[in-house]
Amino acid sequence: MPWTTTKQSPNTFTRPLGPNEVFIKLVSDPGHPLGCEHWAINYTATVSPHGAFKALSDSPDLLPNLICYSWLHLRFQHPSLAAHPDSNFNAVYTVPGSADALDEWASQTFAVEADAQSANEVIPTIAPAANARLYYIPQSSELLLHTAHWRMDGVGGLLLLGQLVDLMVLHADDLLLGKLPDPFNFFQWGSEVARLAPPVEEAGNMPLTATDEQKAVAHGAVGTFALAAGALGVPYTGDAATLPSGTQAAELKFSPATTSAAVSAAKARGIGMTAAVHASLAAVNFRHAIAEHKGRHYTSTIKQSLRPYLPEPYSTPAAASGLYTSGWLARVDASGTWEDNARMYQAEYEKGISSEYLQAHREYASTLVEVVKNLPAPTEPPSDIDISSMGIMEKYLDREYGTPERGIGITHAGVGVEIISRQGVVFVWTFRDQLTLRLVYNEAFHTPGQMTEFLHDIQADLLKQLGLAE
Repeated sequence: MPWTTTKQSPNTFTRPLGPNEVFIKLVSDPGHPLGCEHWAINYTATVSPHGAFKALSDSPDLLPNLICYSWLHLRFQHPSLAAHPDSNFNAVYTVPGSADALDEWASQTFAVEADAQSANEVIPTIAPAANARLYYIPQSSELLLHTAHWRMDGVGGLLLLGQLVDLMVLHADDLLLGKLPDPFNFFQWGSEVARLAPPVEEAGNMPLTATDEQKAVAHGAVGTFALAAGALGVPYTGDAATLPSGTQAAELKFSPATTSAAVSAAKARGIGMTAAVHASLAAVNFRHAIAEHKGRHYTSTIKQSLRPYLPEPYSTPAAASGLYTSGWLARVDASGTWEDNARMYQAEYEKGISSEYLQAHREYASTLVEVVKNLPAPTEPPSDIDISSMGIMEKYLDREYGTPERGIGITHAGVGVEIISRQGVVFVWTFRDQLTLRLVYNEAFHTPGQMTEFLHDIQADLLKQLGLAE
């Protein structure tokens, strides 16, 4: 359904959450009583003003003021950043009715974390909130965008960070000259509602009632979730009653030279880098499996973006603030070789999204909603390490915005999710010619040493299988 308003509240717009959004929200909400939100997404970008814009770093207030102003502009361009869910699974958006209302939203959603050394220190402190939020960490020059996953997918947040930095470049000269226009009067508030994001079911024109053929496709994808039963896990601290704490991350970067060599070696085998890393991740899960789990299979996620298959504007950066993603599970056995597993994963990723799958997706998500609502408590907590690949991040983020004389560079970027379970997720991407692995995990269940060792083992296995050395 489209966004609608009422005579009683002409500045408030609402629509029901779509099945895909409801599914993600049902998975995320159980963390709220603990002050957490499972699968909330964190996007980071380290910014470096250069040329004449280096002056932005001369004052402790200039750069934060520029970021905040650009954040308001980004909200105008992508109003779904300010949409929040109500108790009836509706998304609600209110047009700011005054400068004070806009200032209040800015104060609630933008913060400068001057005492933190990095975004990794901020992430475990973030509690669930109605809106997306932006943080600036001066000590590490990092921007941290945080949002509930029902609002956005991994690609969307990266697109938004790139657009935010682009807006910073756009407004930097006016800020340095002291001539920034008032954001409430300058932007035509009320017109932004035309850009509120629809659910993917509407964006993709998915039928309300599935045909028998569409039901077969949808239920086949949902059926892969049964592959998680009886799968291996890796050791964790505590027991089934241990409560989660904060989300932490271990990160490992390959050198540009090793990255290039690894990509070439994998390509020579007809395998993409994501499938190659996935095969090594499976191998390390087998190697680190709980002793009683030796011989069990490994199940992990094949994630797919729906964005390239949607009509414009939903296939473009204009629709960054939306949840347009899908996926299914795949299994490999302990007896399989790295080569066999890598080729199987490659085939899964190459499937992409067929038109039949896209048209069946409303049924797929609706079925998952019912599965989650009726999911029995697991006999043992899952504790495997899964994967999520962002591919080449320059597809969504530029390395430099503006010009060498007046610009802002992004020297490092990344993605991760909040984790409240015993499972972890390895996020994989390449940015500035460096393959990066970021393993996010909950500190109540795993130690930094354990997770760092896990990443190094993936790296060692990948390089060995590709015939390389770091």
